[in-house]
Amino acid sequence: MKRRWWLWPFVALVLVLGVRFALHFPWRSSWETLLDADLVALSLAAILNLLSLALKAVGWQLLLRRLWPIRFRTAQAASFAGAAVNCVSIALSGEAARMQLASTWDGVPLTLGARSILASRVAEAAALGVFLTGAGFFLAPTHRWRVLGIGIILLAGAALLFRRAPFLRRSREEISGGNGWRPADLALPVVVGVLSWLLQWATYHWVIVASHVAVAPVLSLLALILSNVGGILRLTPGNVGVVQGAVVLALKPAGIPSAPALAAGLALQAVQVFPVLALGLALLGRHGVRELLRRRAAEPA
Repeated sequence: MKRRWWLWPFVALVLVLGVRFALHFPWRSSWETLLDADLVALSLAAILNLLSLALKAVGWQLLLRRLWPIRFRTAQAASFAGAAVNCVSIALSGEAARMQLASTWDGVPLTLGARSILASRVAEAAALGVFLTGAGFFLAPTHRWRVLGIGIILLAGAALLFRRAPFLRRSREEISGGNGWRPADLALPVVVGVLSWLLQWATYHWVIVASHVAVAPVLSLLALILSNVGGILRLTPGNVGVVQGAVVLALKPAGIPSAPALAAGLALQAVQVFPVLALGLALLGRHGVRELLRRRAAEPA
């Protein structure tokens, strides 16, 4: 096994740049901006974020229930519990938790759970393409074509993946036997996904507004795009650092200083993490206790 000698200089460079950034960044100004944030607007953003996650769970359930009878409360509890795991872990730990919980509570086979989650990701990408394509018509002319271009690329990528991916596109015999999805099966999940992305956009915008930053809707949309693209691999728990960097980069074209932009990013992280953790753990505990009582009641005396 070859030693990756080049990795150490890269890590050292990242550490040096990180220390330099930490020493020169106006942390005090960011903290003061964060403390002065509008709590009413932050509360509204937290509610919108939870509704967005609930809609994503609905989209996943719509796909999975065509192949397996999963209950609404199971899909919601498993999705929020998985999102809570993602807040404190890296990679795909949350998706693994969602599959395991769906299997434990409603007997969903793990392979089918994995396929349905991948299918829901394709539907979410297509929904983002539709959302961006539609949003492009309502934005300023200077940004319209960029947003439209990203939306069209996402739509084309989702369509190509659906046509080529074997876990989505099945033969007629397999579909009739309940082992695949038709193109029409993704229509309703995509509609639900568009509504979810719209709520996410509103979440980003209201959090930035709550930090007393005068921002145009197109910049909050740019922050949403950068955050999701940068956080695909989930290299940090809850994408810490990625979210803040996305907000700072998105607000830079408007001449907004880094300190209030970072404060908005920190507020956004809090809105996306703490309510999800609380609700995910509460749903997990309630569903788990209910399942335990059901099993005890089914046992012979």
